[in-house]
Amino acid sequence: MGKGVRVTERLEKNKIRVEELEIKGEDGKRIRGQLYLPEKAGGKLPLVIFCHGLGSCFRELHHGEGLARAGICCLLFDFCGGGPASLSDGAMEEMTLRSECEDLKAVISWAGNLDYVDPGQIFLQGESMGGLVSALVAAEVSAEVVRALVLWYPAFGIPEGAARRLRTGEREFFEISLGEAFDLEAQGLDVYGTIPAYRGSVLMIHGKKDYIVPPGFSRRALSAYREARLIVLPGAGHGFDGADSSAAREYSISFIRQEGAVCEKDEWGR
Repeated sequence: MGKGVRVTERLEKNKIRVEELEIKGEDGKRIRGQLYLPEKAGGKLPLVIFCHGLGSCFRELHHGEGLARAGICCLLFDFCGGGPASLSDGAMEEMTLRSECEDLKAVISWAGNLDYVDPGQIFLQGESMGGLVSALVAAEVSAEVVRALVLWYPAFGIPEGAARRLRTGEREFFEISLGEAFDLEAQGLDVYGTIPAYRGSVLMIHGKKDYIVPPGFSRRALSAYREARLIVLPGAGHGFDGADSSAAREYSISFIRQEGAVCEKDEWGR
């Protein structure tokens, strides 16, 4: 067990162990979250670090148990200032893309030292702005650190939105108050000039009916990445529910198994 982790719950029926975690970032802020682990797994396991979107929190991500049942560790955490319900330190007015990138890098560094995690099989998965942050960090740290990327409706249009808010003087995005520093930094980001630095495999999953981040942003990324695949879910919007959520999770698990060394079935015959 790694430093900063304590076991709080065992989901005995599904053979899952859940651990609370607290990590200190480079700036001293505390990053809090949860780890979902296969209860009886031995040896080194692959790890998915799942990043929430703007204004959200890790408790709104409901895929930790499903990944653990598939023999994959899943780490969920709150970005500092990442949302009104964040359990991590920091205020939303202080949060920027760079601060979230630094949070994620601190989590990757910490997780790579866990005795049950294979540091060569760390996958980043993110939804919406968490997808953008995952893509930016992967471009910065390389495929040697991040085995592969799973991006659900990644918010690659954030720079355009930031520039628009600065022009109009708006400070809110879907009733979420953002600090001016967020937009001042984000407006200058060249997403499609930055993300190609990541040379590993990428899976993007997007809803055809996503009117917040239209799927065209992900289609454009296909030509930016060296090796990328896009799955478009016909009935899904921004955020996956019900059957779309389950399908996205299964596509993601299949991709992780393909890119890593995860057995086709876990020890419970899934």
